[in-house]
Amino acid sequence: MKNEELLKVIALSTLLERGIKIARLSGNRKFDEKVVKSKMKSMRKNGMLVPAIIVDAKEAIEAGLEIVDFETGEPINESDAENYVVLVDANHRYQAHLNLLKENKGLKEEERYKGEFYLIYALNKDLAIADMLSEVNVCTNPWTGSDFTKGAKMVCKESLPVLDFIEELIDEGYPLPTASKWATFKGDITKKIMADAMAGKISDKLQKTNGLERGKKLLKAAEKPLSKDVLKRRNLIDWIIFQYEEARDEQKATIVNKIVDFFSNLYREQALQIETAKGERGGDTKETIINRLLNSFYEQFIQSQSTSTDE
Repeated sequence: MKNEELLKVIALSTLLERGIKIARLSGNRKFDEKVVKSKMKSMRKNGMLVPAIIVDAKEAIEAGLEIVDFETGEPINESDAENYVVLVDANHRYQAHLNLLKENKGLKEEERYKGEFYLIYALNKDLAIADMLSEVNVCTNPWTGSDFTKGAKMVCKESLPVLDFIEELIDEGYPLPTASKWATFKGDITKKIMADAMAGKISDKLQKTNGLERGKKLLKAAEKPLSKDVLKRRNLIDWIIFQYEEARDEQKATIVNKIVDFFSNLYREQALQIETAKGERGGDTKETIINRLLNSFYEQFIQSQSTSTDE
């Protein structure tokens, strides 16, 4: 970065003329296509209203962050860093800009998007990039719990199996509260804990792994008969947790195995009833109906097991 450019808005075309390309942080939140389309509509009509914030790629790499070429996704190493700047925010806007340029190919000259993409270097050079990433996205385009989970996973270098598992579930579309419960049987791994992890403050809730294998075992069993849509809703894991917590301490391991067997023996017809359950106007909610079905099917399973044992 040239010192005189610190307070200047830079046109992307200027960087490209110098051979400088755009990179993004590996592991940053995934693109939301609805947001990209919304940005495309706005930028086609109004151009770019606020510049994107960038840092030099070398700074990002020195901070221990992995970066990739924005368009190809290819990892960028230190030897190539001088040819890149990294977007700290405005990833959706830049993707929208690229999409609009691609659309130009099929349009008449007067219909083409001619907007420029503008950037500015982060003004606070003392702020760590991970902290900057968190602050920018909280203040300008609030992150969800899943976004902070991706950010925490991107920044944390130590082994955190609970975070790894939660991030896997987040990638599959699980909300953070549900993912937290599958991993720990509690919903207290929150957005704040993930934001703190991005800043290097690792909660002991992310470090404890005593219930992790239990959650993985139960989820693996439930995945066989039930759709992901059901698994992602909190009422299923809440039902499992209730069964577990109602059992005496010496019975908890047995209960986990029993619930695993229950899911393994759930008939497709029963699973379909759970998957297609709907709330009744003026009556029971969808959650109540699913809970009732689970209780009924589980009781049938327990009775069938008792009958088999008696025989």
